Amino acid sequence: MREIAGSDGRILSREECQELLRRAHALAEGGGETQIHVTSWWHGELRWGCNRVTLVTDRRNVGLVLARAVRNGVYGSVSLNQLDDRSLEAAVRAAEWQSRRRVLALRGWGYFPPFPHYEPFANAAIWSDATFGATAEARAEVARRMISRAKTAGMLSAGYLEVRAATTMAFGTEFPELRTGEHAFWEQPYVRWTQAQGSMTVRNAAGTGSGWAGLSSYDWLQIERACDELAERAVQKCIASQDPVALEPGRYTVILEPQAVADLMDVLVRSFFRELIESQGTASPWHLGFDEALRLWRTKLGMRVVDERVTIGHDPADPRLGIVMHPLEWPGPVTWIERGVLKSLGHGFRYAMEHLPGRHALRTGEISYSMAGGDVSIDEMIRTTRRGLLVSRFWNVQLLDGESLLSTGYTRDGLWLIENGQITKAVKNLRFTESPLFVLNNLEALGEAVPVFRPTRREGGYLTPAVVPAIKARDFSFTSPIDAI
Repeated sequence: MREIAGSDGRILSREECQELLRRAHALAEGGGETQIHVTSWWHGELRWGCNRVTLVTDRRNVGLVLARAVRNGVYGSVSLNQLDDRSLEAAVRAAEWQSRRRVLALRGWGYFPPFPHYEPFANAAIWSDATFGATAEARAEVARRMISRAKTAGMLSAGYLEVRAATTMAFGTEFPELRTGEHAFWEQPYVRWTQAQGSMTVRNAAGTGSGWAGLSSYDWLQIERACDELAERAVQKCIASQDPVALEPGRYTVILEPQAVADLMDVLVRSFFRELIESQGTASPWHLGFDEALRLWRTKLGMRVVDERVTIGHDPADPRLGIVMHPLEWPGPVTWIERGVLKSLGHGFRYAMEHLPGRHALRTGEISYSMAGGDVSIDEMIRTTRRGLLVSRFWNVQLLDGESLLSTGYTRDGLWLIENGQITKAVKNLRFTESPLFVLNNLEALGEAVPVFRPTRREGGYLTPAVVPAIKARDFSFTSPIDAI
């Protein structure tokens, strides 16, 4: 097997990605075009439970999608993670076999012409040498500091720390140049990124209290510097949440800490895509109806949809976000809601190619975003609340209705009753049934926007950070008690 190594063997360099294309094209038979999308990643992990480290891993992998067109631009493609000559040749033969037998003329990469070339957004903060250099020993030292705080308080803790680095590149050959017969090569920019994330849950020995804290960033130093604060926050929440009392469900004024806001707003941010309107009609909160004369769906663009203090956008240059610029992504900022007005809807690649030729698009699956905040502290929100609930975070949030964004989930790791401007007692967890649009139209106050915990859910996936404020809102609907800590 031919050795592929880069950056001490953990991720592939640009030159090694280019070599893969040359090798694959050299193995090709029958002429035609060859295209490749290659991703490599490294993942370092540490987990602990009951104040003892239980797992330390250091993994790496590579994924290659190889496509061949040998008949009229019709592509066949194969995925593999073995890069030796034998595996590569087998993949080339399989892709050629598919190309010769496909009926539909699927031209270009996948179903579309090759990507237009653009340079990556220059100011995006997506790589950290500290993250790439975070050894198992460095992760263990941070875990030791966090665990020791729980031990000192007589609590049990569980948590994890993860660091990742990855690269991606798409490139290929074009039809031979008429005069020389030689193939020309095209490529998308070589992109590399890092990500770091960590969280800690603390329980008391009796199992009657629970506290949690977490943080995500592209930079390991942010996790390392904040670890003592995260541990202290989790311990204090556990102490404060012990022996909760039952509370009747109903509509309450709520103070949502930034983590709870991010948990709730996910369903809202995922709705900012026009093709949801085109393909599903009434399954989007941003539609007005179908215009029979123009044969188009009318939308709420330009209309006020939430409180005028709300602005939500996506800016690759924001150093708190560290957004990875995907080959299908428009390389610049976008604002979906500005001062409460719907200003933009995103376009997935398929929609952009069919309806907006020449334009790039935003990914629809993994979205980074920031939400503008205010200057009201959580303490001030509590002091001005006659009766309400303070929520640490939500869990298992699920969309119930696509048109209204009505969602359900439950509170977790700390819920407290506020009476006459003071926290009076811990409350047992409650299930909520509410829409983020309703919340954003019932705002009373906004806090400072800060980065929160928003981990990636799959190996090699992009970190999708969020920067959000704490929120105070009226009439939040809790529908039933949950008998869990």
